[in-house]
Amino acid sequence: MKTKINFFYLIPVLFVNYNLLAYEIIRDPILENYFDNLSRDLKLDKLDVYLVKNYSANAFVIGDSIYFTSGLFNIIDNEDTLKAIYLHEYAHVIKNHFEAKNIKIQQFENRSNFYNLFSLGLAVLTTKGNVAIGTSITLNSNLINEISKHSVSFEIEADNFMIENIIRNKINTLELITILDKSAKTSNFYFKTHPNNKDRINNLKELDFKKSNNSKKFDWIKSKYSNNSSNLSFNNFFKNLDKGIFEKEKELSEINKQIVLYEVFKKGIFVDNWNNEFKKLLTINNNSYLKIEFINYVLDNNLDNQYYIIDDLKFDKDIMNEYFYYYIYGKYYMKINNNILSNFYFCQFYKTFNFKNKADYFCKKYDIKDIPTLDKSYALFK
Repeated sequence: MKTKINFFYLIPVLFVNYNLLAYEIIRDPILENYFDNLSRDLKLDKLDVYLVKNYSANAFVIGDSIYFTSGLFNIIDNEDTLKAIYLHEYAHVIKNHFEAKNIKIQQFENRSNFYNLFSLGLAVLTTKGNVAIGTSITLNSNLINEISKHSVSFEIEADNFMIENIIRNKINTLELITILDKSAKTSNFYFKTHPNNKDRINNLKELDFKKSNNSKKFDWIKSKYSNNSSNLSFNNFFKNLDKGIFEKEKELSEINKQIVLYEVFKKGIFVDNWNNEFKKLLTINNNSYLKIEFINYVLDNNLDNQYYIIDDLKFDKDIMNEYFYYYIYGKYYMKINNNILSNFYFCQFYKTFNFKNKADYFCKKYDIKDIPTLDKSYALFK
């Protein structure tokens, strides 16, 4: 099939509401693992994908990571559409469009500067064992508004990559066409600054691939964030869970048991034998944030027979890139009465997020000469 792709311009941001004040990041290991698997299915390299709590339907890139808003799941019914948008955002990452833009923000010289793009709520420091670590992180809305504006040449590059992979994977584009058609008729500021969607819609219509069935994981995620997937049992499960209701006798055989129990656990509802179920979940989902949550659960419930796992995971490179890595290991060493390392790790955490008073308190309570060589080698601040 000969396909014209030179007139594609814009997908990265859908129905952006510039009046919204903040974008709160939701760490969802189930969703993040879904995109890891999607990358594998599309024969792409793994990228970090995060969810942002925001009612607008939006997608954007910061550095090497892709962000989707929860509102996107309100307008997308077909998994094929999500795949197409993911491909577009993926292209922005691999073609370094974010780095190429001369946005006046702090440069990505190290993790400390990267974290300064975010503001961290104090809720993150709560230690309720049954709900794990809080995730009250917000992205600066002005930053997002600036990031969301790409040049037309970048959009053409990203769309070309998307189309090539739509053809390779035979992805249906009918719903995407409908979304673009609706967006072209809005008075949204973002779309006023870019060419009309007519040409790209006409070209998309040439890609006449059969719509594939949604996966159970997609329906699960859509139910969670919109309560409106095609799977009624999933919708009812999350509606009841929002009311604090979990009917144990009603099994959801279409999704893994541990995934169901994880959602129950996150709502603060007691789960029988959760320690073992949690470990089983880690065997099917190796998400780094999920591991951090497991460590926090072990610590808060004083499961000292599981502390060997914390030691084994200490220098896992994915965990070390997590926002809460230094905090959780400061907490671990405090639990086992190793005050030197506890103070060292808390110092790293609070200095990373510029909590000056707390950083000064912990950083003065150890001598760097007493820190083991390996720990010291991974320190952001000596």
